[in-house]
Amino acid sequence: MAHIGHPLIGDPTYGRARTAPAQKKGVPQETLDAIDSFPRQALHAAVLGFQHPATHKTIRFEAPLPDDLLALEAALQRAN
Repeated sequence: MAHIGHPLIGDPTYGRARTAPAQKKGVPQETLDAIDSFPRQALHAAVLGFQHPATHKTIRFEAPLPDDLLALEAALQRAN
């Protein structure tokens, strides 16, 4: 994602430096604080599926966004 100009929030290797001044211009402090305090990579798999190796049946799992990602999403939307 960083290679195409969209680094992940919370990515310690390929994410943008948290102190990059160019990224702070015009962004509300609340949003910057939400990004800086996010404790993990901002990734979520809403749907996962695979074929069971023994039964060959397709297994599918769905999960809603967890609360921490919902809060981050709300903070990012307020910055628009």
